[in-house]
Amino acid sequence: MMLLSVFLLLPTLSQADGLFDFQMKLAEKGNAEAQFKVGEMYETGFGVKQDMEQARNWITKAADQGHETAGFKLLYWDVEKNGINNSNKAGVDALNTKATEGNAQAQYYVGKMHARGVGVKKNPDKAIEWLNKAALVGVLEAEREVAVVREEKQRQALAKRRAEEKKRAELKAKQERERQARLEEQKRLQAQKEAEAKARAEEIARQKNEAAKAKAQASQEAAEKERLLAQKQAEERQREAERQALLKKREQEEKARKAQFESDPCSGKSARFLSTCK
Repeated sequence: MMLLSVFLLLPTLSQADGLFDFQMKLAEKGNAEAQFKVGEMYETGFGVKQDMEQARNWITKAADQGHETAGFKLLYWDVEKNGINNSNKAGVDALNTKATEGNAQAQYYVGKMHARGVGVKKNPDKAIEWLNKAALVGVLEAEREVAVVREEKQRQALAKRRAEEKKRAELKAKQERERQARLEEQKRLQAQKEAEAKARAEEIARQKNEAAKAKAQASQEAAEKERLLAQKQAEERQREAERQALLKKREQEEKARKAQFESDPCSGKSARFLSTCK
């Protein structure tokens, strides 16, 4: 709204052309204020084609006649181009002193230097402080500049806030990714633990099964050995019994033959060997 109100007060293009011609006539007659205004018109291209060389020429003429504001502008241009050096430091110190003493134009240029970082570190807060002082006593350029500074400050604040929000969002996203990664790692470790426990249980079961099979096989082999041993013992007993029976049979047969021989020697197989038998 402030910028709009300022622009509404500006002359139209045709009025600007007439104003330039009017100021130029006065400037050519040596009017220092008119020379300064003509220089500003050349600087801004208001009512005439922009020409910085002509702007510097006319503003220098005004400054040479002791026009204070023209001197401030030339000092500002010098510092803007060359920075603070040995040739302009005294002028800058004097500018700051006059601003402190309440010189509105000096306050405007000190504020502008802080606003644009000319000769000092850019500082919007200090710029607004000095520009407001100049604007309060009617320096229109200070009103325009403070509006620009405030708008820039708002843009920077918004950009900073958005950057901080983006940073917070990125940090939150990073923390969420890390949380998810931790959960995934926990799940992986849990799954690994469960798999290892399952493998151990399966190994224990396998070992038990193999032990049971081995025990059963050993028991079966022992039983088979016992069966074979019992069978062998039974067969040996059978053979012994058969041998004893055979011995007994032979003994009985021998007794029978002996008894027969004693009762009838010539009836047996050995009769042919006896001389007493015919």
